[in-house]
Amino acid sequence: MFVKKRLFVPAVLILTSFFVVSAANAQDSTCPYSLASLQGSYAVLVNYGAAVAIGLQIQVLDGKGNLTRTGVLNQPTAGSTTGARTVGTVSSVGTYTVNCNGAGTMTRLVTKPDGTTAPAIDDFIVTEAIKVPGRPSIATTIVDAQRDPSVILPGGVFVTRVHTRLPDIPVYN
Repeated sequence: MFVKKRLFVPAVLILTSFFVVSAANAQDSTCPYSLASLQGSYAVLVNYGAAVAIGLQIQVLDGKGNLTRTGVLNQPTAGSTTGARTVGTVSSVGTYTVNCNGAGTMTRLVTKPDGTTAPAIDDFIVTEAIKVPGRPSIATTIVDAQRDPSVILPGGVFVTRVHTRLPDIPVYN
């Protein structure tokens, strides 16, 4: 009888630990991502096709679904036979949405280097984030693909971007 009791207690503890571990590893039922997950300043590396052109931009996401972006575009000079490059300023304003799974869309109005504008829509997914207890995760890396070809470069060029959150910089007086 004493041997049965000695074996029973460890068996119950082991069985209980399986349930506790399973509960701890269960999917959190709350939504890990929201508009607030995308907030702060991000460095955006814009890739045009197979290294046809590159954009370097700073983007601000307000955590409420609004975005602004500005930077430079280094592209081939139209008609150049020597490989000359042209650098111009590109900017965007728009909105974004975020699903619970970290996927979403950015809808933007792009101002091209020549001053004209064009609409663009990007599909994105959060690929890295910081978990904040009691709050939505904060996206530190986002990858996107523009739905339509480049609105700046001719020839049906595919556009992708990597957005990397910049550190918060304290303001000193």
